Amino acid sequence: MVCIYCGGKTRITNSRPQKRAHATWRRHLCLQCGALFTTQERVDFAASVSFVDAKGVDTPFSREILLQSLYESLKHRSDALTEALHLTDTVIAQLLPHVSNAQLMRNDVARVSHQVLQRFDKAAAVTYRAYHPTPTSRGQK
Repeated sequence: MVCIYCGGKTRITNSRPQKRAHATWRRHLCLQCGALFTTQERVDFAASVSFVDAKGVDTPFSREILLQSLYESLKHRSDALTEALHLTDTVIAQLLPHVSNAQLMRNDVARVSHQVLQRFDKAAAVTYRAYHPTPTSRGQK
């Protein structure tokens, strides 16, 4: 990694895995100017996993689209954006076991997202389910 301030070489002085967010926190020290800065290393899901929609169309997985759908369901809360950001990490962590052949199926994403929202905020879960039904959810109340 190069220094964000001077472009010099850096070395890692501290590194910690963040299991919940599937990320790695790293502290860098610039060998040229002595600056310290922190980075987060995350998996690039868009380049690693594809999303298969209800019609069978395969597209790159988008963390941002998942975040937006969760945020829309949480809009009744004053902390909607903050909570949506945290819940997105939770949903992604719970979706990883459902990845098969580098693909995530739409029904798995909808089901896991709904389950996470159900535990967090029942009103948000109802809103989410209204816009993201799964075959097993149709007709359920």
